Amino acid sequence: MSEEWKHASWVSTLGKWAWVISIISGIINIIVGLTGAIAFSGTSLLILGNYIWLIISGIIVILISFFIIKPKFSDKCADQNWDFLFNWVIPLGNIRFPWMLFWGIIVDIFGYWWGGLPILIPALVLIFAGPKPYEWKTE
Repeated sequence: MSEEWKHASWVSTLGKWAWVISIISGIINIIVGLTGAIAFSGTSLLILGNYIWLIISGIIVILISFFIIKPKFSDKCADQNWDFLFNWVIPLGNIRFPWMLFWGIIVDIFGYWWGGLPILIPALVLIFAGPKPYEWKTE
């Protein structure tokens, strides 16, 4: 693997802080959800459901960020352990789909797009402009 990868510094920094940014996204979701649920507690369940969903999605983002993103992605980015991230895959037949991309999409959905960006950006840079070519297929 290339020792002198030109994107290593900022990918490592953004990846290292990805779990913190995602947790902040989850906390904001919970605060907005609780505030809305309290403010509109006398309205219909349809309106209240949106705020309950914000609370649920905030909890999901926080749990994923703390238990999956931090140990499996952020710590590896901080150590610049690109080999681990390249080999952390979901085998789908003969296709190697990266877990970092999967979890980035999930956190992006539950974090209302910006919560997952600090995961998706380093993941996409690693996959498409990384220190070595990403192998999508198994042999």
